[in-house]
Amino acid sequence: MENELYKNLVNYSELPEDAIILDVRNGNEHSEMALKRKHYFVELPRFDAETFIKEHRLKGERVYILCKSGMRASKAAAMLEASGYPNVCVINGGISSIQGNPDLVNESSTMSMERQVRIAAGMLVLLGSVLALLVNTFFILLPAFVGCGLIYAGISNTCAMASLLGKLPWNK
Repeated sequence: MENELYKNLVNYSELPEDAIILDVRNGNEHSEMALKRKHYFVELPRFDAETFIKEHRLKGERVYILCKSGMRASKAAAMLEASGYPNVCVINGGISSIQGNPDLVNESSTMSMERQVRIAAGMLVLLGSVLALLVNTFFILLPAFVGCGLIYAGISNTCAMASLLGKLPWNK
């Protein structure tokens, strides 16, 4: 099941009004675009099928699972099934299948924080490299500093650059 879509697929247009929808995308994806209708959001790495079943007092209702395209949703469906809850479906094509439909999804007009961090880090590395080549080799410390920051962000799962960018007016 590593790279296969789950066996039960359903199109978003076929979901009933009272559907139990579980979104297992990451937080950045969810903040950029989310369903307008009621749904539950749990990032796949934090998803615990047994806890989800208990918290939502599921007694056999069908659970429809959503991600970007279907792969993570298929993993979550398999986790629910392995926990003894077989009544699950994956939304075919994920949220990508309804992207751009303002009746169904709220899409953020601002660029995601992750993209902003990548752009800022890339600009600082490029700037430091060019300045080190053209002005003074001392400027090589700038890309080295950014590299250390990226390593620290990866290890600690915190990002100082994201914190700084979050204070800018368009991120309020």
